[in-house]
Amino acid sequence: MTSEPRELELTPDLLEYAKAVTLRLAPDFCQPHLARPTAAKSDLDERPWADLVQEVILQLLRRPPKFDPARGASPKTLIYTIVQRAVMKYGARQAKREDRYRQPPDTVVQSEGLEDGSVEETPTMELVTERRHVALTRSHWPLDDILQYIDNEDSRALCRLVIECDGNISAAARRLKLSEGTVRYRLKLLEPKLRAAGFGPPTGGKS
Repeated sequence: MTSEPRELELTPDLLEYAKAVTLRLAPDFCQPHLARPTAAKSDLDERPWADLVQEVILQLLRRPPKFDPARGASPKTLIYTIVQRAVMKYGARQAKREDRYRQPPDTVVQSEGLEDGSVEETPTMELVTERRHVALTRSHWPLDDILQYIDNEDSRALCRLVIECDGNISAAARRLKLSEGTVRYRLKLLEPKLRAAGFGPPTGGKS
């Protein structure tokens, strides 16, 4: 007589096992992220995989797996398979999200610049978005020459995205799912490095 698959009881031991499997597989498929600080301190919050562990555990609790003893597999084998699939999917989503923001722009920024008022006038915005009031155009300094002085890949991707959006900080912030203030702050941090490399507004003449 064959038994019917039944909902697996997620005991504390099985949940701990799921957490351990997640932490063991995470470095092979995902990039670590710092967990957000919380009021209560715990080992889980201090791990760089806290978000992933939380997602896997919640997935198990929302949809407890069906277990069929007749198939000969143990509950831990079933948990391992489910966790492995969840970790791989999480890593794939993470990689896809990062690749999307690191794509080079398909279009060339026009040297005539942006319309007045499209972004707040700051030295950093002028350096990165090539406003028409500043002679920082492709004819003077190619984009790749500027970006090679930015050693952080995320910062280079940010600059490319802002230029791809024609200097529209709001559009870039929406695509990055960040606030405009955060994007402006990150660009402002790049200003000293770009100026030190010789990229800045000219001392005379008009564009």
